[in-house]
Formats: sequence, structure tokens, C-alpha cells
Amino acid sequence: MNLPVFERSGRMSKNEQDWELSDDYYLSRENEKKLSLEDFITESDLEPDSPDPSDELLKKTIADVHQVLTLAQEGNSIARIVSITGLEEKYVYEIQVCAQGFREDDEIAVAHLVLG
Repeated sequence: MNLPVFERSGRMSKNEQDWELSDDYYLSRENEKKLSLEDFITESDLEPDSPDPSDELLKKTIADVHQVLTLAQEGNSIARIVSITGLEEKYVYEIQVCAQGFREDDEIAVAHLVLG
């Protein structure tokens, strides 16, 4: 089977020019507005955050995470941690599972995962 051979000259016609190689493309973009991060800030971003009702829950969860991780680092089992803290077994288990993803033991991040 013989396929036809198409030869192409090294020149492109005006209609065939690649837009990336065209000076017109880059010159037309010089007049466009450059966007920055400030262009995306809204009025609500500038207002101070109001106290969130879940802040107390988050603080308690962070304290629970700290307590559970400290006891776990001492070698206590989940059952032992439950008996020491009075927390629910499933809750202690969730804290330990969420904490596995953080090498630096970021208690706040773990608390957000537990609540999330």
C-alpha cells in the first residue's frame, strides 16, 4: 500500500499561522489588565470574624485530642484510655485514626478532622 507523500514548504500562509508564534497574539495581550490576589478580595473578607458557636466545641475537641494522644503515646490501649478519660470508645478510636495522618501531631488539624 502506497501512502501519498505531502510536502510542505517551511512557510505558513497567513491563515495557517500558529497563534503561539504570532506576534499579534502577544501584543494584543499587553493591554489586558493583570489580575492579582487583591482583585478577588470581597468586603466580607475584610470584616473581622465573628465568634463562631463551634469554637467551644473545637476547644473541647482539641483538649480531648491532646489527652487521647498523650495517653496513647504512653502505650495505653483504647479501652484503657476510655476508662481513664470517660470518653466514648468510638470517639477515642476516631481521634487516633485521624491523628495517623499527621507526623507532627497537629492537634488542631486532628480536631477539625474529628469534627468534620
